[in-house]
Amino acid sequence: MALCAGILLASGCRSVGDEPISGRSAVEAVYSVDELKRDFVQFRSIMDNKTARLYTDRDRLRKALNEAEAGLTRPMGELEFYRLLAPLVAELRCGHSFLSVSRGTERFMRDEALLFPLSVRILEDKLFVIRDGYGTGVAPGSELVSVNGRTATDIIRTLVSTVPTDGADRGRPRYDSERWFASMYYAYIDPAESFEVAYVAPGGTGLSEAKLPGARDPALAKTAKGVIFDTLGAPYSMTVHEQYAILRIPVFSYGDSRAYDKFLKDSFVEIAGRNLGTLILDVRGNYGGSPDITAELFKYLIREPTAFFSNDNPFYLARWKRPIAPAPEAFGGRLYVLMDEAGFSMSGFLLSLLKYHGIGTLVGAPSSGGYQCSDASMETTLRETGLRLRYSTQVFGTAVSGQEAGIGVQPDLRVDWTLQDYLGDGDPALAAALRSAGIRR
Repeated sequence: MALCAGILLASGCRSVGDEPISGRSAVEAVYSVDELKRDFVQFRSIMDNKTARLYTDRDRLRKALNEAEAGLTRPMGELEFYRLLAPLVAELRCGHSFLSVSRGTERFMRDEALLFPLSVRILEDKLFVIRDGYGTGVAPGSELVSVNGRTATDIIRTLVSTVPTDGADRGRPRYDSERWFASMYYAYIDPAESFEVAYVAPGGTGLSEAKLPGARDPALAKTAKGVIFDTLGAPYSMTVHEQYAILRIPVFSYGDSRAYDKFLKDSFVEIAGRNLGTLILDVRGNYGGSPDITAELFKYLIREPTAFFSNDNPFYLARWKRPIAPAPEAFGGRLYVLMDEAGFSMSGFLLSLLKYHGIGTLVGAPSSGGYQCSDASMETTLRETGLRLRYSTQVFGTAVSGQEAGIGVQPDLRVDWTLQDYLGDGDPALAAALRSAGIRR
């Protein structure tokens, strides 16, 4: 595939630089001012000269880079340096550009680090527990007021300022911060081994306090790169009900494209054979993928030949600039598309096309990406610290007009999850789609 880990690219990926020390030593290493400055020069050269900067406020970025460079006056560990650079990468306003910790620190996080043990969600700038998977005793539904003396408000503000996202979007920073809170707290706030929390229990008014042991679990460890790349190959599925079918496509990147193509064809043949008038397409959590995988689904949703990419895209996308013919088994009934803030890159592209052509009803939360983004990403390892910088180099867009750049696609039927939704086992977006279709579960 002409892709890197399934995200829209053209020219492939490469990694530059030697891997530094590994394991615990990578976490504990302290780098001299000269070493940090050498890495910063390498970092800044890329930021200034090689990034696409589609949605970047260049004056603001330049000022931030100058301030960061002036602050390199004392030795730092990897994580402290990481916390200095990550917000600068976020200033690119590009969901395909992000900074990850070194390979050694990533291994330590997966194998040895003790991470925050509670699953959380961010609602109205407050932090709530939705699951106590490690038996700490903090009840789901509790509001976390502080962690290790730092207010939840300050923690949220710090985390969301580091998450890469396209343009003016604010949904994905919250989405990623709450779902990967444990590893982001470790990398951006404090690599603590235990956590003193102040919280308000469900239905309570006063503060309770508890000291929580950290959890050693590789499932909690996630780098900025891993947030997207670890979803590759997530299984697709279709479930058939009496009046409708649910088609779940959690990513647009699969190593066995023939199996994926067969799955789609078989699914739509079955939908037609059962004479199902309603299809729920669930692309929530889908950060994107490759053009061929996405366009293969697109041809089952259109009713007339339709171009995917606009003519001003690079030449190697010519196949999808020409109108794509609908599949013989293309769906002609009522389509509902479940979407959320993860949707950018190819996922945002698909949503932009569906919105533009009035195909189906979009249900859920606004996507983080829209009709235009930058990718063709490259990756460089900073030579001294081993921090890994990924950055986009080219601009891509779909064959639409009249849509605003730099914001996600807006749903036709917006559904915002509540705390009770997260605590229960329901799915309010799916329920809203079924109600709209007049279907009782």
